Amino acid sequence: MWYEGGMKALPHIALLACCGLLFLVGCGANINAIPGPPLTYDDFGTESMASHLLGPKRENTQVIARFGSTDPTPPPEGPDVRFVSVSQAMNYLRHSVRKLPRTPENAALHQRLSTTYSRLYRQYSTKRDSFMSVPSASYGRGGMNRALMMPPMPPSI
Repeated sequence: MWYEGGMKALPHIALLACCGLLFLVGCGANINAIPGPPLTYDDFGTESMASHLLGPKRENTQVIARFGSTDPTPPPEGPDVRFVSVSQAMNYLRHSVRKLPRTPENAALHQRLSTTYSRLYRQYSTKRDSFMSVPSASYGRGGMNRALMMPPMPPSI
């Protein structure tokens, strides 16, 4: 009977449909973006400092920090948006502050970089804590140390 064969295939079809839907929903570039308003290019310092991380600055350049890869090339059409990895941005900010001379002229820039770092740190530590709190699925010598995938970061610069 065609009815019995159809009923046996129904769970497989439903599973494929759900997987396809999840794939389409998960393909967005902002799926792993941190919540809140996007950062500005100036949150990462001057253009000479941030250009190797974010590329050249344009008018109204927005930066979206996400748990994914860094993409410094803006889209050919639409708003000027750059994507930056949260951990890479945090390491960049720590390095930039260490390199920045401690002068009164740089105090405002130091504060801006520290504020950006603290905003990224809240999101990074929340995700790291939840990642580290679940039991590991791999055991034995072949297991991967999850602390190496998301290393601890200092809470402030």
